Amino acid sequence: MNNDFNINLYKKSQQSSNSVKTPHEIVRFLMENLLKSMKNIHNCINLVDESLEEAEVQKKMSKKELAAFKSKNASKALTIIYSLQVSLDFDKTPEISRNLFQLYEFCRIQIINSLLKKTKIGLIKAIEALKEILEGWLNISPGKTQSV
Repeated sequence: MNNDFNINLYKKSQQSSNSVKTPHEIVRFLMENLLKSMKNIHNCINLVDESLEEAEVQKKMSKKELAAFKSKNASKALTIIYSLQVSLDFDKTPEISRNLFQLYEFCRIQIINSLLKKTKIGLIKAIEALKEILEGWLNISPGKTQSV
């Protein structure tokens, strides 16, 4: 299933007019989608946590649809994290790779905790940390990056 997701991402990127061409763009694309999925998980938790009346939740999304949406985004986020972790080059950039691996692992743990314990504090911290890394990543010129 994880490989199918990656293959589909690759096919979509090849089909689009803005297809992903460099490792830098691939990592950026994955990080942006990871952040989007994590925000979607957070939003699902917020819908439940806000103590909205049952009718109000059903107007936005049924409980079943909400659970499926949250599960889909969690699966997507965890697959992206795995893809990012295995793409790290510990031989060329050991310190950066180690730090990124730890960040991705922190995100993974917070996603799982948010699903199992229905907590969002750690997920919020992970989203904020990922935003900072992504912002820095967006400021790096693709020509300046080596393998990550």
